[in-house]
Amino acid sequence: MYTKATRRGAAFLVALILLMGFVTLAFAQDSTDLQATIRAAILSDPRSSGMTEEEIDAMVAALASEAEMQGVTSQDIMWRPQDPASFDEVGSGSGETCGYSAFLCALNDAFGFSGSPLIIPLLLGVCSALLLFVLGSILLHTHGHHPVRGSLS
Repeated sequence: MYTKATRRGAAFLVALILLMGFVTLAFAQDSTDLQATIRAAILSDPRSSGMTEEEIDAMVAALASEAEMQGVTSQDIMWRPQDPASFDEVGSGSGETCGYSAFLCALNDAFGFSGSPLIIPLLLGVCSALLLFVLGSILLHTHGHHPVRGSLS
């Protein structure tokens, strides 16, 4: 009667229907959360005190549908940037914060190495100077003459 392939197909179909049901429930929950967040944001604005309930419902529905089309979630709406003063600061950029002169500390911060040891950018600078020296030496020997002294032979 039923073969293994038919049973597997039926099991796959049931699993697919259940998965689609769970996804629909998840999106419905997100939509409800999104509408509640938008409603709370509108009601927190003092200018909305003169609006009727129907106007608020229409505005919430329009904003929620546009937000869903753009992929905006309720967490995106509730997100507030953190005050930069509350960040854990490494220091104020003066000499005593990194252990070297203020110029080296500022240079360290300017190249994005703040919070790391100063040895990293110093080693990168030394390696860059060595690379320039090696490339210059290769350039001199391939052309066969020194620009100041003339020919090498």
